[in-house]
Amino acid sequence: MVATIYLVNHGQTLFDQEGRIQGVTDSPLTKIGIKQAKKLREYFIENGINFDRAYCSTQERSSSTLELITNNELDYLRISELKARDYGLLEGHHKLSLPLRKLVFSPKVESDRDVEDRMERGMNLVLRDVQPNETILVVGHSDSMTQYLKMLAIDDKFHGFHHGSFVKLTVEGQVLEYVDSDWPGKNLTVLS
Repeated sequence: MVATIYLVNHGQTLFDQEGRIQGVTDSPLTKIGIKQAKKLREYFIENGINFDRAYCSTQERSSSTLELITNNELDYLRISELKARDYGLLEGHHKLSLPLRKLVFSPKVESDRDVEDRMERGMNLVLRDVQPNETILVVGHSDSMTQYLKMLAIDDKFHGFHHGSFVKLTVEGQVLEYVDSDWPGKNLTVLS
């Protein structure tokens, strides 16, 4: 049984635009984030990619991205294990203040291992339902998905997630293999 999974990073959010640390804290998609999601939809349509199933984290930025990609025409399942990393007390603070904040207090940030374990549980929920020849959409968060790919030892085959980018994987049984990655909206600006 061979199926295809697209791991998609959500579009740009208000916190991303402001340079704020965002994990479990949510903020809405910006105009660029919405355009990034719509550009993904265009990419998938132009390349004849139709999704049989869709999943996302429980955070609004991922479900908003998924709904824009699918034009609200595909039911989807929200899985809490696919959520972003919990940055503890650092959530919402500006990224430039990070070195100072680390010196002032010890925030309780979710560890790489905890993220990997959680993502593996979430992806196992996705994989248990996969049928032969299906194409699956999974919208999540760059840090968590990157940790998952590191765990699978395939993270060196792509150059990281950007807002509105994806990694294409094939799955046979429970074995995932990297195929490709792309960022259809890399040249987007608010005015374009």
